[in-house]
Amino acid sequence: MRKADARMCDYCDFSSDFDHLPTYQTSILLKYKIGILVCLLASAVSLAAKEKTVKTVIRTWQLPSPTAIADTVQFTDTAYLNYPMHGVQNDYSISSAYNGNCLVSPIQSRLYFDRQYKIDDIFASAYQPYIYTPQDVRFFNTTTPYSSIAYNKGFTTMHEENEIYFLFTGNLNRRINLGTQLNYLNSVGHYANQAGKVFNGNVFGSYNGDHYSLQAAFTFANWSNFENGGLTNPGDLDGALQPEDLPVNLNAMSGYRYLAGYLNHYYSISVERPYHDTIEVINADGRREKRDTIKVNYVPVTTFAHTFETNNSNRRYVEKTAQQGFYGTYYRNPNTTNDSTDVLTIKNTLSVTFEEEFNRILKFGATVYAINECQRFLRPLNEDASGMFADYQPFTGPWVNTQIHLAPDTLYGYQWTNNTFVGGALYKNRGKWVHYGFDGDVCVLGYKLGEFQVNGHIDGDFRVGKDTMYIRASAFVKNETPSYYLQHFASNHFRWDNDFQKTYRFYVGGEIAYPTRWVKPQVNVGFENLTRYIYFGADGLPVQHEDNVQVLSADVRCDLTTPWVNLENHVVYQWTSDAAMPLPAFTLYHNLYYHGTWFRAMDAQIGVDMRYFTSYYAPLLNPATGQFCVQNTTRVGNYPILNVYANFYVRSLHLRFFAHYTHFNHLFMKSNPTYFAMPGYPMNPDIFRAGLAWHFYK
Repeated sequence: MRKADARMCDYCDFSSDFDHLPTYQTSILLKYKIGILVCLLASAVSLAAKEKTVKTVIRTWQLPSPTAIADTVQFTDTAYLNYPMHGVQNDYSISSAYNGNCLVSPIQSRLYFDRQYKIDDIFASAYQPYIYTPQDVRFFNTTTPYSSIAYNKGFTTMHEENEIYFLFTGNLNRRINLGTQLNYLNSVGHYANQAGKVFNGNVFGSYNGDHYSLQAAFTFANWSNFENGGLTNPGDLDGALQPEDLPVNLNAMSGYRYLAGYLNHYYSISVERPYHDTIEVINADGRREKRDTIKVNYVPVTTFAHTFETNNSNRRYVEKTAQQGFYGTYYRNPNTTNDSTDVLTIKNTLSVTFEEEFNRILKFGATVYAINECQRFLRPLNEDASGMFADYQPFTGPWVNTQIHLAPDTLYGYQWTNNTFVGGALYKNRGKWVHYGFDGDVCVLGYKLGEFQVNGHIDGDFRVGKDTMYIRASAFVKNETPSYYLQHFASNHFRWDNDFQKTYRFYVGGEIAYPTRWVKPQVNVGFENLTRYIYFGADGLPVQHEDNVQVLSADVRCDLTTPWVNLENHVVYQWTSDAAMPLPAFTLYHNLYYHGTWFRAMDAQIGVDMRYFTSYYAPLLNPATGQFCVQNTTRVGNYPILNVYANFYVRSLHLRFFAHYTHFNHLFMKSNPTYFAMPGYPMNPDIFRAGLAWHFYK
């Protein structure tokens, strides 16, 4: 069998290797159910849609706050500029540490203030950009059904990449909307044991009445990937071997599953305010004419809301054979590894809001709320009080400097915790000039007793000359309880039993933007002080830092525009006070392109972009725990990634398509093989990609 055929056969067997993981026991059935659901949704909305021509109006919003106050978001799905650069990793941050597979990989942003912590599960931290939480779901209200289908592909013989995106939403009537969003990512990777795939998405619906409204969603993410532990000898990168033939450290697998259900509903006590309006009618002669009429607007006074949310976060790490020499300790089995973690969270929130629309004198709104949170954590049962397995015996195996503890069959149980929070918010979202918001809550009962947070921001738009300047200031203070798995964890290779104190965080920052016709500058400055910061050390164990850690960031953007040529510039400077928080000093992104309209029917964008970060001691991924661990032996960086692309949009068809040649400078920089995303994890060499997206409004 040829090497290429063998490589693809290994990949074809990839899904079967995960049959024993809970992440994929029901994946095939789930795909069929979702496919049937999509067809039912499309059929129902199509039957409800009328034949007459209706102007398409799409309204979108999210519910990011604990009290589920709607936050209107801009609908940008049909924007064609920079479409080739869109993707999970690039949308997450302009630069990230990852395992070299640019489509499916555990990931951590190199920009500290871009990092996301959406789930109270440390083992989900590396998968955050691929997870749709209920707070990420976009709810819609449309005058016509809308759907979008996209397919992107990497064109290589042995390193297949596929990305499929689907969105459908439509209204059954003016109040009820249903929809779904699905994503499938599949990548073999260019190096051995690097394949991965993700299937995620959500199903959502909403009802918007004059007094009663409801939003509901179900979200999911199924993830699997091989773990190779990096190249055995990074110096082999400049040798004669092909990328897929380079020796790697590990042959293991990781699986992750996230499921969430969400329901928010509220009832508003409202008053009626009549207003004058003009409508168009057909008179007795069959002609159209405009007439004045009086309509009634319902203005909410007080809103009573309830939010229910539940999510389950599960990770499994598997080694089918012994990984000699890579890990230093074996606590359960020296031959195989099968580790699991599981976090179930059930949360109920009750709130009362005094709406700002009704208060014409004191023009602000106020909310009081209470949250009850129950959490369940998976943990081994057969441990003694010291945190070690009872009746363990040292194992004298064939590996030097390897400590192994054998234990009886591991039985798992659950640890339940319960927390109660009370909080409030004061805000002003309406008005022309200044807006502000302040909120906070404190845990008054439970495992997280004493945890609190206070957040605030103020922003405004001001006319300066012919253009508008935007200014925003924000700050927060947080006292956070360490996650349960930072305190207690046991696996085949790592275990700890800690008594960490709460982490105290203080942040202050500001943003100023002054976009003009030709120049669009924007500056965002942030400073954060962390007390008792917790990180993972080079030995793979969590450590609580004794001293304070400070991070300072200056994020500068300045786009230069002309009728034909644009130059986008994004430069981020970061300073950190301690090696416990390694960050590159400078991170750059530049995009130079031509854009114009061809044949009065097609928009075109042709350009080249570059990504770069300065050398630093990048954290190293620990495959067994999925954590990015601090190290001080190997630096990465000081290498540019150049991409060239052509991007087009056919207006009449609502069709976008592109061609994208990534990392083309690899062709003439092979003698300088320093393109590492992390120590031991090289980035992909050059690859040609193409894709299209089609939008439908009927």
